[in-house]
Amino acid sequence: MNTILRLKEFYLLEMFQLTVYESQMASLQNEYIEHAYQRIIELERHHVDYYKETLQQHGEEVPFFSGSLTALAGRFLGGPMLDLTTAENRYKLGVAVETKAIEMYRAFVIEAWEYPDICKRLWNNMIDEEFHLLWFKDNLKHATSLVQSIQ
Repeated sequence: MNTILRLKEFYLLEMFQLTVYESQMASLQNEYIEHAYQRIIELERHHVDYYKETLQQHGEEVPFFSGSLTALAGRFLGGPMLDLTTAENRYKLGVAVETKAIEMYRAFVIEAWEYPDICKRLWNNMIDEEFHLLWFKDNLKHATSLVQSIQ
């Protein structure tokens, strides 16, 4: 395993998550949802900062991604972005993003086992992602049931 390449990959993953959630803030119309997104963004920003600082400590350049959010989505999710005009689709995207992040973290934890400091941080970040996933799933369930009750 090339740890530096993996750290760069996770920097991009966390930048993707941060960008997705920040881009959704303007369309939120519920104070509770806004607060939840602000908290998720805060945690994702901590993840980004960790990878950035770790790469810089190793004398590595921080990756720069030029391109659209859609291109990043294709890289990490393997498919096109959802139409994000509904809360239901925003939550579906959140579930997809967090599920992929958790999958990637599980693999990296195993690969980085010989680096206890990195491994501990990977566990912490993965647990944050699991909490985000649960929040998105719960809100998706409520959004879906609300839509079904209206129809």
